[in-house]
This record gives sequence, structure tokens and C-alpha cells, in this order.
Amino acid sequence: SGINAEYEAVVSTQSTGEIHVATTHCALRECFQLGPVLSGAHKILKKFKRHKCGHENAALDAAACFTAMVGAGNPEHYIIATQDSELRKQLRDIPGIPIMYLSACTLFLESPSYKSRDQAEESFLKQDLLTDYEKETIKKMKGNQEEKTAFNRKRKRPKGPNPLSCKKKKSEDGAKKKKKKKKPTESCSGENNEALVKPVDSVQIDAVK
Repeated sequence: SGINAEYEAVVSTQSTGEIHVATTHCALRECFQLGPVLSGAHKILKKFKRHKCGHENAALDAAACFTAMVGAGNPEHYIIATQDSELRKQLRDIPGIPIMYLSACTLFLESPSYKSRDQAEESFLKQDLLTDYEKETIKKMKGNQEEKTAFNRKRKRPKGPNPLSCKKKKSEDGAKKKKKKKKPTESCSGENNEALVKPVDSVQIDAVK
């Protein structure tokens, strides 16, 4: 009907998948029993498709009906749209149930509950996202690492003194023994030069005499 298409278009803005708007016999019956307070809601619900909830012969209140339909893990992928705050609170304790509500004439989709987030994370971790090539590569890397660890364990022996440190000590002792005191070199200038010249001059003077 036209009203279904209109609401489906509005609800589809909150989801990327195909959505069909429907109600149940239990919800219609509850709205009717509440009288004039929900007469407007009852008129709108009557235009929606009726989903078989299984309670046609023994109707439940709307909250109990919706809770029974979603079951333990919402296998039929229902989205529950309700203004009942108590029902929304109960549904948050069941993982995997999207919840919608109206506020200021605007349709809102609640953020996933903690239970839904935990279930999604657990489901993601269980998924096998690796390709066959990646699995084989990881297997080879683990095998190489185990072989390397085993080889290093075989080569381990008790350590002795460092031979380099011993050689270094000996070389230092040898350097000390070989080291000699150098003789001072005579300078060709100053007083030493005069001492060398004077005897020669005196010898020449005696010869002349």
C-alpha cells in the first residue's frame, strides 16, 4: 500500500539493505484495547502488512510478541521500531537486534548495544580471512623460526674468558718492556755549539805559535 511504501522509504534511509515494514496481530490488538489514546497509531498500523507471529489464537502484549519473534539471536534479522522504552531496554540485552524509535518527528537508529558489539567482534575473530597463500607463508615462517631456535640451542656452550681481552693485556705488558728511554739529541745551536768550536780554535792557535 501507499503508507507501507512511504514508511519503507523512510526506514530505508537508516539501512543499506532492503526493508519491509510490517506489524503483528498482537500489536494491533494492544493498540485497539488501549482505546482513544492510541487510536491514531491503530489506524496507521492497520494499513501495514501483518507478519505472522504465531500468537493469533492466544495474543500476547506487543512487547512479549516482539521479544518472542526475535528469539535468542534474531535469526530472521528483524528491526524493532518502538516507542516503548522498557521494551528497548530488554532488547538491548539480546545481541544482534537493531532498534529504531521516533524523537521530535525524526526516526533514529540506536547504536549497537554492548552485547551486539561483543557478538560481532567474536564472530569476526572466528572468520577465516586468510588466503591459502597467506596460510602457507605463515606456516613456513613458523617452521623456519622453530628450526633456527633449535639450532641456536645446540650451539650454546659454556663461555670461557674472552681471548681478545687476554691478547690486549699481553700486548700492553710487551709495550712497556720494549719501551726505552731515548737519548737527548744534541742541538746545533746555542751553548753546545760553542763548546764544540772552542777546542778547535785553541788547537789552531797553538799551532801558529
